[in-house]
Amino acid sequence: MRKALVGIVLAASLPFAMSGAALAGAVFSDGTFDLTNYSESSPYYSTSTATFSQCASCGLPGTALDIKSTVTDPFGVYAQGFVNNTFTYDPATQGTITGISASVDKDISVTYGGIGFTNTFHPLILQDGNYYLASIHLPNFNLPDGGGSTGFESASGSLIASDFQKYDFTTGSFVTGTPDFSGDQMWFGLAQISGSATGSLEVYYDNLSLAIETPEPISLSVFGAGLAAAAAMRRRRKRAV
Repeated sequence: MRKALVGIVLAASLPFAMSGAALAGAVFSDGTFDLTNYSESSPYYSTSTATFSQCASCGLPGTALDIKSTVTDPFGVYAQGFVNNTFTYDPATQGTITGISASVDKDISVTYGGIGFTNTFHPLILQDGNYYLASIHLPNFNLPDGGGSTGFESASGSLIASDFQKYDFTTGSFVTGTPDFSGDQMWFGLAQISGSATGSLEVYYDNLSLAIETPEPISLSVFGAGLAAAAAMRRRRKRAV
């Protein structure tokens, strides 16, 4: 009877032990962008101005984050981070992060055209008072003279700690440093960095998703060790009998 029970337990655990994929430690998503859930970094402006709001009907579908920036110089830059206060993860209690799968829907509209534009989604981490940004690139685009809209496009990518780089919003520049995926508590969100020719640029974000991945709790080697231990236990019981 004991042998049968051991066999049942091991057979039941086998599919779980054989899993090769990392497990989702947490999945954060936002399809409404209620700004009462967000904290903003200090904005960086260089010959530009910007405003942001929750747009009631410009999402995919429904509400979305609407960021408008106006550039008064061909080399103007605007940068700001948006941290969702409910998107929090503590590696000390929830497990070391092995990776982050990030995605968002993004639409860009400009009032000028005839030049090429880059298009990037910047997932954001706030840890120990520092901001870290990753860069997931969408296809570059070129709108005709007079401007237009790209329409919503999906950006997604799998990220590890070294994909994030420390960003200083007081100077509008990347600096040395990466987040600690096994360190202190983190908060997540996204950042907008706009650099363009003279004119206005409007960006809509919707359906933000961040899946935090952690190591699987049991590996094949652990399973093998458990199997060997069960066999040794059976042998000892036989000798005792």
